[in-house]
Amino acid sequence: MRPHPSTVVTIAAACSSWAWVACVGGGSGGAGVSTPSPGLWQGADLTFRIEDSTVVGAAPAGPWSCAGDGGCKGTIAAAAFAGSAPAPAVGQAFAWQLTSSYGQVTVSGSFSTPTLAAGTFDAAAGPCCSVKGAWSASWVPGSTPASDAGKTDAGPIGPPPGWGASSTGSWHPAQPRAATAAKGPADAGPPQAEAAGILEKLRAQLGVPPAVQVGALNAAAQAHASFYVAHKAKYDKAGLSPHKEDASFGAGFTGVDPSARAKAAGYPNPAVGEVMAFTGSPAGAIAGWIETVYHRVPLVHPGLSEWGYGQASSSKTAAEVINAAHAGSTGSADLVVLPWPGQTGVAASWSGNEGPQPPPPPGGYPSGPVITARFAGVVAVTAHDLFDGAGTPVPHVWLDAANDKTLASFDAKTVVLYAHKPLAAGSHRVRLQVKRAGQAETVEWTFKVGP
Repeated sequence: MRPHPSTVVTIAAACSSWAWVACVGGGSGGAGVSTPSPGLWQGADLTFRIEDSTVVGAAPAGPWSCAGDGGCKGTIAAAAFAGSAPAPAVGQAFAWQLTSSYGQVTVSGSFSTPTLAAGTFDAAAGPCCSVKGAWSASWVPGSTPASDAGKTDAGPIGPPPGWGASSTGSWHPAQPRAATAAKGPADAGPPQAEAAGILEKLRAQLGVPPAVQVGALNAAAQAHASFYVAHKAKYDKAGLSPHKEDASFGAGFTGVDPSARAKAAGYPNPAVGEVMAFTGSPAGAIAGWIETVYHRVPLVHPGLSEWGYGQASSSKTAAEVINAAHAGSTGSADLVVLPWPGQTGVAASWSGNEGPQPPPPPGGYPSGPVITARFAGVVAVTAHDLFDGAGTPVPHVWLDAANDKTLASFDAKTVVLYAHKPLAAGSHRVRLQVKRAGQAETVEWTFKVGP
């Protein structure tokens, strides 16, 4: 069996507090002046909200990282900046000046239309290095702020809620929801709290219900991560699956399989699944799982109810473990897709680094990025297509419960496709023709490779 995913960090959790120290001038204007749409704005590098003509809750969409002289490294993580700033008029340049314990941050740019914005950022990411980059963001239709609820002019009304022109079929994925404070036990350690924040942010983006991190599953996952790292040489010599434990290996044994280990930790539900990674951090592990075919399934499943996280490392290896239990309830999330409609910054390729490895494309890996759709109820997919920005069909691998037993063991209601070759930069479109309750439906959405 190949190791489970090991990939770079793509999302980080809370960092030091931030504060606005200056703001843009002008903005809301008078007659004839166009203003940015109120609600949630999202991009690959920056997210924020506009409420009552004010920009609030700005945050990096993923970590801003840098490397300086002498091996210096720093990271600005995905935590919201404190404070607010007036929203500028469309076409008006702005510069938001921020500070942190590390120094100055500048986010500058302009709103080119009421629904599109772009610019640059320049920030200190540590005591000896800085990070610069470009950002872009687009308004999420249907995300009118709570402060405008009940107003007759609360914003444009039209299908589909949440995704705008990025979802053009007759059946639209669950719309994004506001992220909640990560739910977890009081004794959760920093890595467990970090994992909870990352997972909740992802699930909120996908519109699936929050999942609760519980102490017993944290304990089970932590014990297994520690056991694996402590006995890595014995695992290698015996060829034992990382998901198993052998009592003869020595100290720390808590159960042969995930269910036994959860029971030993005091968790009452024996139906516990497990995913593992070997990256060295919660962010790296979750990013790796989300890139894959099989291991993303339990993390984005609408029915995920309770879970736990553990990690351990030594000079020779590292291990991260999630133990998960599903309650079966999916709320209103009857369709969940990833990449989500309108997502930018999607990777062009996937290495196939997963154990067990999914069926390779005809020319082998790397393939295009993994694309999944998860349906509630009984749904039959009658046709599946992937198109590039010019509308040209892209050859792809198709997996469902009928042709992939491994996928069926994870979730029989998830379908998967990935291009035979890495995708070119730019927009791509997925189209699934399906039958639901005897009715023909089309699920169709776009995402963008690169910024």
